[in-house]
Amino acid sequence: MTQYTYGGSPADVLTTATGDVVPDYPLIVRVAGTGETITALFEADGTTPIAQLRSNPATSDQPGAIRPFKVEGVTQIEYEYNGMSGPVRWYEAGREVAQEAFSKANAALPLSGGTMTGKIQNTATDVNEVVDASFIAGDTFDRYRRLASGEEAYGPGNAAREVRWFRSGSATQRLTATLDADQVSLGGMRVYNPRVLFGAKGDGVADDAPAIQAALDAVQTAGGGQVLIPPGTYRLATLPLRIWRKTRLTLMPGTVMQRAADATVITNGAAGQDYGGYTGHGDLVIEGGVWDMRGTTSGLTASRMCISLGHAQNILIRDTEVRDVPGYHAIEVNACKDVRILTSRFVGFVNPGGRDFSEAIQPDLAKGSAYFGAFGPYDHTPCEDLLVSGCYFGPSGTAGTQAWPRGIGSHSATITKWHRRVRVIGNTFEGCPQYAMTAYNYEDVTFEGNTVTGCGAGFRAQPPVTTDPNDTQLPDGTQTNASQAVKNFAVVGNTFRALTGNDDAVTLDGVPTGKVMNVTIVGNVIDGSGGIENGVRLIHAQQVTVTGNTVRGAAGTGISQDNVDGATVTGNRIYAPGASGVSCDTGTGVLIANNTVRDAGTNGVHILGGSEVQAMHNMIRSPSRSASGNYGIRVSSTADRITIVGNTVRKNGSGNEAAYGLSVTNTCTNIRRWGNDIADSGTSGPLDDQSVGSEISPFDMQGNLEGLMRPAGRFETTSRLRCGTTSAALVSGTLYLVPIWLPRGTVVSNLAFTSGGTGAGTPTNWWFTLHDRDRKALARSTDQTTAAWAANTTKTLAVAQTTAGNTSSYTTTYSGLHYLGFMIKATTTPSLVGEGSVATGGADAPGFGDTNTGQSGPPTVSGAGFTAAAFGGNLGPLAYGYVS
Repeated sequence: MTQYTYGGSPADVLTTATGDVVPDYPLIVRVAGTGETITALFEADGTTPIAQLRSNPATSDQPGAIRPFKVEGVTQIEYEYNGMSGPVRWYEAGREVAQEAFSKANAALPLSGGTMTGKIQNTATDVNEVVDASFIAGDTFDRYRRLASGEEAYGPGNAAREVRWFRSGSATQRLTATLDADQVSLGGMRVYNPRVLFGAKGDGVADDAPAIQAALDAVQTAGGGQVLIPPGTYRLATLPLRIWRKTRLTLMPGTVMQRAADATVITNGAAGQDYGGYTGHGDLVIEGGVWDMRGTTSGLTASRMCISLGHAQNILIRDTEVRDVPGYHAIEVNACKDVRILTSRFVGFVNPGGRDFSEAIQPDLAKGSAYFGAFGPYDHTPCEDLLVSGCYFGPSGTAGTQAWPRGIGSHSATITKWHRRVRVIGNTFEGCPQYAMTAYNYEDVTFEGNTVTGCGAGFRAQPPVTTDPNDTQLPDGTQTNASQAVKNFAVVGNTFRALTGNDDAVTLDGVPTGKVMNVTIVGNVIDGSGGIENGVRLIHAQQVTVTGNTVRGAAGTGISQDNVDGATVTGNRIYAPGASGVSCDTGTGVLIANNTVRDAGTNGVHILGGSEVQAMHNMIRSPSRSASGNYGIRVSSTADRITIVGNTVRKNGSGNEAAYGLSVTNTCTNIRRWGNDIADSGTSGPLDDQSVGSEISPFDMQGNLEGLMRPAGRFETTSRLRCGTTSAALVSGTLYLVPIWLPRGTVVSNLAFTSGGTGAGTPTNWWFTLHDRDRKALARSTDQTTAAWAANTTKTLAVAQTTAGNTSSYTTTYSGLHYLGFMIKATTTPSLVGEGSVATGGADAPGFGDTNTGQSGPPTVSGAGFTAAAFGGNLGPLAYGYVS
């Protein structure tokens, strides 16, 4: 067993606290760390035992010193002796230990290098302690160091370490530098750096396109991977780049792809490929950086694409910017499926001429080489399942450029094909001269939560136009000369502000052979849009819901409808439109209800033609703010079967107000109206209903028994169902007027009253008259003089004179209150059938009952005419009379 030497050093002297040596004093030797007593002690020769180890005696040359001695197998000891306060110990290592360790280490790791087996383990008390480091001769800083925490740091050797690699969280490793790799594997995916591996410069001078293409081709050879392009400006003079399936192309922040050739920048596949449907080079990711098309640069101004992808599925484009594109599109997805374009910017457009309709993002179908020139086949495959979200469309600020004419849209079509399931959500469109989005020949579209400001118009849904023969063909080329329906659109929660008038904020632009169907326009705000004609415009649309929108300041109509079938326009708030609040031209089955219209330029609600249109419970305030002669609610242009119920029309009394609260022209028929509050609504009056066949009963025909019992062609003062013989005696020679409602255009040829149980006794004069609401006579019969009028007999007298002279009929000029008059001069006046009479109150305006007394022959109603005297209030017979 190895012996280790202790004692014999200048430090091995036993002294007191004051420095005095203590000679010949016994010591105990223990194993360090355990306190075990060591009894087997040997002299320095290693063989002579020591019975009791003591300090040297006073006679020694070194009094109090501890002579050298040896212990077998113990590398560390503690001395112990009894001091004044108790046992005292001190530690000592065997003299051979250090040399032994050095020899072993030198043998295991020679200074000139060597091989180690087993593991190295460092134990430290401080996570920031350096446990490994490296230098090169002459370095003033370590180029590499590893801390006890596991963090690694790297530097150049002549300055502090600036690169750190460490764990930053659970299952997360962080590198505080740019990763510059040529080809690595991340999760099994190969990553290629064209700058390191293929010699790209990124200096904006060299043509880097071949190097980037080499990286893209390497991914194809590997069966998929990532091309990672570090920051720099990459001049692309050999174009187009071709990206292949299963490729992730990543442009790191600070990376600019700079077009330097008159060509499309990147497309997915070879020119001669023939992958139909969605079977081409898909599973693509293009992300990050800037694609600079330089459309104002000499030699680069012709119309070209930036990113042009076709016949593919599963495409993701995100966090990138495309700028200053000449003529064509920033991104074209042609015959593609499952495409997501997220959080990207499309800024700057150059119109080389004739391209004022170009879209930044264009979904298109594989219709022909003129539509997609990169490759075929041209099988008319459309796009499906496209999401554009969180993107910005607007100007770049580059001199000679503008914002995109249109943000998103298409302008070609094939009959029997549609782009389907397109979602445009949460984007910003700024300054586009035409539309934010034009959904041309789309189905199943969501346009939601977008902000459109300073653009020419907002959103348009449109079927194929019949004026373009290329768009009305079948896939086999057969010409249909017709459009096709498009359907299922949701325009929800968008903000349209300061539009400039290229079109309306929201437009459904159908045609007779191609309706826009199944549409929801809900919760949009159209604000400050005096530059547009209409807020919402519906043309040849079916089954449309327009609800909860706010429209302010449209130059034309707030919500305009033309040839609409089955629309619901409810709960909208329309402020200060230049024309009408809500209009409906030739609509069928349209409900206009619970809308608020304030300060309309012409009419609050205007119904022009059409049938089965309901205007119900709308609130219209201060209609016709810009000119007199317009209306709160206007019905015109041969409208039929229109229901007007529960609306409120109010004027504010300050300047140009509506002529009438409700106006119906004489070409309209079968108007149903009741419960409207229009008393204080027009400068000329509340109501001007000139229609034919109006009905003001709140009942439908099944419940309107009185209406059903009215003989055809007859207007009555009251229903026969309510009549009996009047009981009050009439005053001989008095003209009585009984109220009757007549619609405009009623031809009156006969006037009739019916006697009750008492006939006329010895009559000398009796005749009947028709008066307007101001009691002016409009027509009369001849004087029947002494002709008998028996009991229970109806007397029907022909019209003999009207305001126009001696004619046989009179045609009413307005709808509303009229009066039928009768004058009987006889010894005994007859009783008349009716609802009875009132003895007082008849003179209360508008009044009825007795007027002129002392009458005999009939008045002259032609020429200057005759107006009955004011109602006397003495007797108001409610006699049953009618005109026919």
